[in-house]
Order: sequence, then structure tokens, then C-alpha cells
Amino acid sequence: MRYYHVWFQTKLKKYLLVDMIDCRIHELFKEIAEEKKISLLAIGSLLDHIHLLMGLENYQDLSWAIKTLKGISSRKIFQEFKLLKQEFRTNNFWARKYGAKEVAMEGLQTTANYIRNQKKDLYVA
Repeated sequence: MRYYHVWFQTKLKKYLLVDMIDCRIHELFKEIAEEKKISLLAIGSLLDHIHLLMGLENYQDLSWAIKTLKGISSRKIFQEFKLLKQEFRTNNFWARKYGAKEVAMEGLQTTANYIRNQKKDLYVA
């Protein structure tokens, strides 16, 4: 299994990951990952982007996993929050690009902690 720290932003870096939408996105990623057999180890989001720590089997492709997560979640979030699509005026919730870095086994816990706690760290003075 290969592990990746992946991050991507909302379309046009809009502050969309708030309240119910943010909670629902996290739930959707967990559901999609389980259905598609993607190991999702950690999720963390800020207002305009999200970080994931995922494990993929050797036969699974990183670009396929990200395309799957982004595509299905985008479609479902617009179905569930119909006014969001009208206000946003686009068919895409997520920006096209993403960043990714392979993570060694030794770095999994540190990366997972970073992803889970980045929102908390922002508000600590």
C-alpha cells in the first residue's frame, strides 16, 4: 500500500467549507472512500481547501482516487444544497488541480495529526 497526503481547494478558492457543507463533505468522502475501497486515514478542512491522508493499493492510481472523490462529492453536494449551485454558478465544487506528496510509513501519524489539527492550530494564540 502507498500513502499520500493530498490537498485541493474549492473552485475559485471560495469559502464554502463551513457548517453543514463542511460536515457533509467529510461524510461524503468517507462514504465514497469506503465504497471505492480507498483507505481514508485522515480528513481536515479549512474554509477553502481540504487535506486528506489516503492509502491506495498498488493497483489503484492516485489521479483516479482524487478524480473519484472530487467528482462524486461535487455532484452530491450540489444535489443536496441546490441553492449553492445557483449562487456558485458552476458545475464544479472543487478546483481542477491538486497537490500530493507520498508519505512513508514512519510519517503517517505525524501527517495525520497535522491534517486533523490544522483548524485548531489556526485559532490558538
